[in-house]
Amino acid sequence: MQGRFVGALSSTGSIYFRQAPRHNGGMDLKRFSDTFGTEEQCVEYLARSRWPHGPVCDKCGSISDAWKTAQPRTWACRACQKQFSVTAGTPMERTHLPLPTWFMAIYLIATSSKGVSAMVISRQLGISYKTAWFLCHRIRQLLADDDCTLKGIVEVDETYIGVKRRPDAKSKRDSDDDQPKGRGGTRKMMALTAVERDGKAKARKGSTHSERTIAGAVFDWLDRDTVLVTDELPAYRWIGKRFPAHLRVNHSRGEWSRRDPLAVACAHTNSVESFNATIKRAISGVWHWFSIKHADRYLRELAVRWNMRRMSRMERFDLVLGSMFARPLSWRALTA
Repeated sequence: MQGRFVGALSSTGSIYFRQAPRHNGGMDLKRFSDTFGTEEQCVEYLARSRWPHGPVCDKCGSISDAWKTAQPRTWACRACQKQFSVTAGTPMERTHLPLPTWFMAIYLIATSSKGVSAMVISRQLGISYKTAWFLCHRIRQLLADDDCTLKGIVEVDETYIGVKRRPDAKSKRDSDDDQPKGRGGTRKMMALTAVERDGKAKARKGSTHSERTIAGAVFDWLDRDTVLVTDELPAYRWIGKRFPAHLRVNHSRGEWSRRDPLAVACAHTNSVESFNATIKRAISGVWHWFSIKHADRYLRELAVRWNMRRMSRMERFDLVLGSMFARPLSWRALTA
């Protein structure tokens, strides 16, 4: 069967490429449900995705030297006489949920424009809210950042998200260290964002808009040959000196775009502000609220969804499914 190469995460967390079965990229929800409606269909597709050249024994490493046993999801190796599962080392290992439920949840989360809430997953898949919440976070963990470096012309900005709180108000679900400090008394959580012009995005939460906080994110994300584009926040001034060019726009004076014939690019932050607007619309329209403790996971999900915006629905599904072989998120780690 012909296939395409899609990104996946190795056990060390690095991105590699594997060959996955080819499907129509325009597959709608009904066709997806018909294609992956049974346990056998999901196991077959997961096996072809994980082992494009035949089953690989995780005990001895032999390839295509195993047969399918009567037990679901299990193969037996002829070389070492051991059994191994297609879901071993994935979040679906020892799961009590049917694989079609996992596949449908991955499809809904990966193909939605701004995300899906756990309440919607609970209603559509017929599972409890607690199960849906844990399921969503385990899939959200698969949408982790691929550690790519932003290059070219990169716009950086900070935005404040969440509801407006009184200066002395604290969330009962977040620790004292996670309480937002905000700016101007808003007490909203700050998010640092960076977007390539016509490219990828990155986001993480920040405690304050200090130079140290912003510099840590910028230097981790951006290539040193990048053209940096920001607003006039003072924290960006010395950060911009570390890059070949630093373009700034003064929003306080009503300047939103500037074309300088001697500059390397047009000075504006429209791309990063568009991504920031996507974050706020997702929070207000999909999740309504989330704990600051899990904010980085939500922000990374939105960044990866932005990066997948030009992919077809099945390409998005394959990309998330290929990340299944990374280290899964446990309930203890999620609720610690």
